[in-house]
Amino acid sequence: MADPLISIVTPSFNQGRYLGETLDSILGQGYPSLEYIVMDGGSGDESVDVIRARQERLAFWQSQPDHGQAAAINEGFARARGVIFGWLNSDDLHMNGTLQTVAKMLAGCVDEAVVVYGSCELFRDNGSVIERRAAVPFDLNRLQITDFLDQPSVFFTRAAWERVGPLDESLHYAFDWEWFLRAAKVCHFIRCDQVLSRYRIHSRHKTGTGGLRRWEEMGEVVRRHSPDEVIRHYQYLLACPDARWSLNKRMRLAQLFGRMLPASMSGALGTLCAPPFWFLPEGISRPMLWEISGIR
Repeated sequence: MADPLISIVTPSFNQGRYLGETLDSILGQGYPSLEYIVMDGGSGDESVDVIRARQERLAFWQSQPDHGQAAAINEGFARARGVIFGWLNSDDLHMNGTLQTVAKMLAGCVDEAVVVYGSCELFRDNGSVIERRAAVPFDLNRLQITDFLDQPSVFFTRAAWERVGPLDESLHYAFDWEWFLRAAKVCHFIRCDQVLSRYRIHSRHKTGTGGLRRWEEMGEVVRRHSPDEVIRHYQYLLACPDARWSLNKRMRLAQLFGRMLPASMSGALGTLCAPPFWFLPEGISRPMLWEISGIR
């Protein structure tokens, strides 16, 4: 059986510092049926030079102002001819062999609405590994609370994209989670234990710099797709800046203590160091807050 055509879209804007490494992580895999599309938003740095140096191996690229990351990805997929889709942001990487692994997993069901997701490695600019996050079993209830899918390790069939529809271009931080929630209603999700991508943490990392606007978007996503209990917890966090800050602090402390102590003790110590969570309003539970923080 011929290798299925995989279309990868990379949206980029002023990420020339990382873009070459991102492109090479895909082009260097040697997958024979690759369609690679790069949608640059009119960068003013070295991005265009980085792209031009590789343009002979790209199916399409452009550099011009766009309407944001989600719009760039949507336009890229509108041009795509593949039967398997995925997008990779311009500061992340795919692992060697990722495309071949995904092709094998989806080769027999490219006409069906299927999503494959794998494990992911978080790393710093200097290359040091922060965490290897294993892909966990798919759970819709959990997805309605928090986005536990690492987007660079997610791929899907064209049939899934056509059934679910494009990304919501009104969202800037949570459009991937919102798409996954829509996909969960009509697609079959398959877990892959293999590490498929590397997710870069750096000073301009969008998730880490989103602040209140990111929380507001997440609140909008749960308002659309999640039960009332989940909505209530996000409303609590949106109304309490100290709780949002302490949630992140508690997560990091629990992870730090977890390297030295049993999980029950590390969690208790993390909570002890986060005073806003000593006493909670009626209807707000610590377990769901910890789930929202993304601790696995």
